[in-house]
Amino acid sequence: MNINTDRMAADIRNWAEQNRERLIELLAELVSHHTVNRVTSGSEQQCQQALHKRLLELGFEAELYEPEAVQGFHEHPAYYPGKDYSGRPNVWAQWKGSGDGQSLLFSSHIDTAAVAPGWPEDPFTPRIEDGCLIGLGAFDMKGGLAASIMAVRCLMELGIGLQGDVLIESVVDEEFGGANGTVAGRAKGITAAAVIIPEPTNLALYPATRGGALWRVTFEGTTGLSFSGETVRNPAAAAARFIVFLDQFEQQRADEAGPAPWYSGSKEALPVIVTRLAAGDMSAPLCDVGPVEAHVDIWVECYPGITEEQLRQQLLDGYEQFCGTAYADGLDRPRFKQMIRFLPGSEVEANHPLIPLLAEEIERATGDKAVVTGSPFACDAFVFNEFSSSPALVIGPSGGNAHAPEEFVELDSLVKLVEIYALTLIRWCGLAESGELRMEG
Repeated sequence: MNINTDRMAADIRNWAEQNRERLIELLAELVSHHTVNRVTSGSEQQCQQALHKRLLELGFEAELYEPEAVQGFHEHPAYYPGKDYSGRPNVWAQWKGSGDGQSLLFSSHIDTAAVAPGWPEDPFTPRIEDGCLIGLGAFDMKGGLAASIMAVRCLMELGIGLQGDVLIESVVDEEFGGANGTVAGRAKGITAAAVIIPEPTNLALYPATRGGALWRVTFEGTTGLSFSGETVRNPAAAAARFIVFLDQFEQQRADEAGPAPWYSGSKEALPVIVTRLAAGDMSAPLCDVGPVEAHVDIWVECYPGITEEQLRQQLLDGYEQFCGTAYADGLDRPRFKQMIRFLPGSEVEANHPLIPLLAEEIERATGDKAVVTGSPFACDAFVFNEFSSSPALVIGPSGGNAHAPEEFVELDSLVKLVEIYALTLIRWCGLAESGELRMEG
């Protein structure tokens, strides 16, 4: 059906603006719940239960389910072991269409990063300042989840029926490379013709996402004092040299253009972050000899198409070249230990029809040309793009301080996002005839 959305856009924009307080109220409720990811466990249950109840009240078909109860969860090729999902339910909801239209899934995660040091006030007591809602998870990514729910509520209350089904899911365990909450949804069979992930993008559209690896890199040596001419190799010195190499490695990659089409437009740094250093016996009151091992934890990002082994080999080859000595000639070879799952980068085909549709709606809502590029972060999009038939694009609100004190989301951007999502649903899912008649009336 060829849909002229111009006549509906004004009604949707007015609804979004008039229901700004209801949007804030929903987001504030989500932020008020403690949903911090504790790496191998989490505390999402209370928030998921409240969200499930809210979705039922709004007229969705909705279900709470435990990932471990999903048949085929452990057998899914993207499953990663070692996590505890007791008391950590996923939520999924559906607003069924009249039939014959394309379905669309909004997939969000409800867990947050840890409470970073330096919050001046309670991060679970949302507050509004200068047009922003401040609170842990407001930007990453409860704001996008709230906007997706309000977009469907907008269509419901305006009497705009759709042909295709609209699905919304809130999954657990995305932070720290979790992804198993999203995997559980795929193992359960929750699927759609396309997926929107409302991660924070500052209203840009990301058809591709970076990948990344978190490794513990270990250097081994010998200790003691050379009273009798013993050879002492301090691994801390090798670790320090490796860190200097990492800085050069990051700068070198920043001078190289990324792969087309989503990362070739500009040269940008792919982060290589030293997240932890450890060497020596920290429980001893003092140490008068060197350590036997030195550990450097690093987070290294990569573009789509790069495997974990390829990324590790780039580091090993680069370090060998940096040192000017081969491993075969005695250079201490670093040992890599995977700390979380490898997150592969992923991308959607450049000609996917949802890309220009979303770009047009971004421009309609903002008045500016849409930014369509690869994301500067990794996320759960790879579960869809690499392990399912549902292509996933990422678009979410504006804000800042993700994973940091005073995390905030810009409320004006959330209102615009409701408008973008609602009009995208009409155009992608198709307008039901009954919905069209109600609009005319």
